[in-house]
Amino acid sequence: MKHPSRNVAQRSTALADRTVWLAVTGSVAAVEAVGLTRELLRHGAEVRIVASAAALELVGRKALEFACGRPPVTEITGQVEHVTADADLLVIAPCTASSLAKVVHGIGDTPPTLFALTLLGTSVPLLIAPAMDGKMVQSPVVQENLRSARKIATVLDPVLEEGKAKLPARETVAAWACHLAGQRDLAGQRILVIGGGTAEPLDDVRVLGNRSSGRMAVALAEVAFARGADVALWLGSATVAPGDWIPLERFTTLQELADRVESLGAWDAILLPAALADFRPARQSGKIASGQRVSLELEPAPKLLPLLRRAHSGKLVAFKLADAVSDDELIKKAEAPLEYADLVVANTTEAMEAEAARVVLVSRKGAEKASGNKRTLAGAILDRLQPA
Repeated sequence: MKHPSRNVAQRSTALADRTVWLAVTGSVAAVEAVGLTRELLRHGAEVRIVASAAALELVGRKALEFACGRPPVTEITGQVEHVTADADLLVIAPCTASSLAKVVHGIGDTPPTLFALTLLGTSVPLLIAPAMDGKMVQSPVVQENLRSARKIATVLDPVLEEGKAKLPARETVAAWACHLAGQRDLAGQRILVIGGGTAEPLDDVRVLGNRSSGRMAVALAEVAFARGADVALWLGSATVAPGDWIPLERFTTLQELADRVESLGAWDAILLPAALADFRPARQSGKIASGQRVSLELEPAPKLLPLLRRAHSGKLVAFKLADAVSDDELIKKAEAPLEYADLVVANTTEAMEAEAARVVLVSRKGAEKASGNKRTLAGAILDRLQPA
């Protein structure tokens, strides 16, 4: 029978065929090691654990073995485990102030710090998630060590609450593990995702908006990040939100987006799964009195896609939403945005706010069908951003 660690539900295959070593040091946050291990397993990783003696006083050896299905390394023997370890990533979580100082200053007197010093001599990336008392993290010595650590590793900011510098959520640590040691076929690519709906003001209280869950935009941003890209997400009205590892800016109106395009900056690719306004009302000051019939005059809203094309020389992915029509009709409707976009993702209103959808990917080279949940579709779309 399979060990229970092999029966976790898979979130992704981002870390498939990757060996991640989790180094556990003596913070009370060591009790999170079991949950963090399982989260890494959910992304397909082979997880091995190395723990300090101080960590074992807080979380038992058997718990760590149960978490990953293998005995943890708790001492360095004649097998020189720190030298012979097969690793694609070393995660120190939690990393105490003491262990941080040892790594920065080259002291390897515990199994976790000895692993770190050895793997730093290779191309294996190092991810550090500090956890300590809130006053300790403000120490100028610790702050200097954090600055030094960022020169040799990726260091996650702790969560500052209740007077503590707490370990980030296990989902955040796992997302960074995927980013650093996963497929990385989009490494070095700067990708901007613009999603969610706009809300155009009717008066000082009410808005005219478009329905949007934002699920497709969030999936694109998170999957691109997991594949190594540098990602930003601009998100309007939405019912879902990205993980805190995704840089996020919010917008409300179409004009806000148009103003941002003027100072867009350089991106390798921009994806636009947004429900943008097609019509705008003339805004009335104050609050329109209730209890009476109101007639609204709507004017056509300017299109964002041509503005993006003028400001952006990289790849541009547009989305086209149509009523329930055939695939042939979807392809035909995608021809107009192809004037500006390199790829058009055409779908029907059935996809709105749904967790899964059927789409047609239309480019100047032809059309392909794809279906699945939004993360699966995000992967298929991002595949088209690869160099020819």
